[in-house]
Amino acid sequence: MLESLIYNFTILTTFLFFGNIVWGIWQQKYPKKEWETKVLLGFILGVFGIILMYSGFYSGQTAYVDFRQLPILVSVYMGGWLSGSICAVLILIYRLFFLNGLHFASILGALNILLTFLFSILLIRRRKLSFPRWVWALACSACSSVILIYIIFQDNLWITVGLFTPLYLISGLFTYMMLQYLRKSDDSLRIMREAANRDFLTGLSNLRAFEFMMEQKILSSRRYNTPFSLLMIDIDHFKKVNDTYGHSAGDAVLAQLADVLRDTFRPGDHIARKGGEEFAVIVDNCAADKIFGIAERLRHNVESNPFLLPDGSELKMTISAGSATYPDVAEYDLIDQADQALYRAKSEGRNRVC
Repeated sequence: MLESLIYNFTILTTFLFFGNIVWGIWQQKYPKKEWETKVLLGFILGVFGIILMYSGFYSGQTAYVDFRQLPILVSVYMGGWLSGSICAVLILIYRLFFLNGLHFASILGALNILLTFLFSILLIRRRKLSFPRWVWALACSACSSVILIYIIFQDNLWITVGLFTPLYLISGLFTYMMLQYLRKSDDSLRIMREAANRDFLTGLSNLRAFEFMMEQKILSSRRYNTPFSLLMIDIDHFKKVNDTYGHSAGDAVLAQLADVLRDTFRPGDHIARKGGEEFAVIVDNCAADKIFGIAERLRHNVESNPFLLPDGSELKMTISAGSATYPDVAEYDLIDQADQALYRAKSEGRNRVC
């Protein structure tokens, strides 16, 4: 039994650790909508629960037990009720009809799966790893399993329960610690990634992040057949600000323009500082007939915004902007077309959009 237990821990650790790495890479390369992510999580964890049914061990002389309930707890934590329900249904169907056929024990096993899912939904919050809630969900799941063992196995009952219960609880707590470790690791990686992809002055995305976002947006737009527009922005006469008031004043103007950009665009739009006084915005789900009005609103917001300098004085600034829309413009021409529109706006007198 000890060998089987170590085998189960190995499977659990390998799946959670390497699965988390593969999942992170997959999400970066192939971004999906939230509901698609939840459905995929449910299927993957459901298959994992089925695998665990084949790697069980004997608790006592007659009771063959496994940790199939743990993937249900994990799926509810990672994807909420949708992931949890898909995971539970997959395990339930397999237990009923494919693992030793349909009989009294399989019906009780399916009921145990359903109860574990209900306990998880009631106690575990998506992406909020609470130790007391996890312990309560684990304990309730263990109790339902013990009741199931009591109904099915009469011989050596207390030996079976005495062996299964602590092993299941230990495995559940081990799973919690693994999830907590992975969450902290993901948070640390996310912070480092954001630091590497952020412009230190404005807090916006930098050029590296902008290029990555462009690639992802083109892939997403092509897949879901939705347009997006690229807006290139340049501050008019910015060099004059640096020459007249100093670089600290120029930095203040850049930081405040970033605030105007955030206030103008939606949370789903991607704003980046390309370098110097140049900015770019990827406007999500925006066709060519809409981008001019959005760009004009930005131009008006900048023109009407007072820019406060370090010495307490105020400046009035303007911008020029050019746009291009995908798929009206081919992906390899998109940046060039937006740049050309920006240069046209500047050559025609600045403080305008093209």
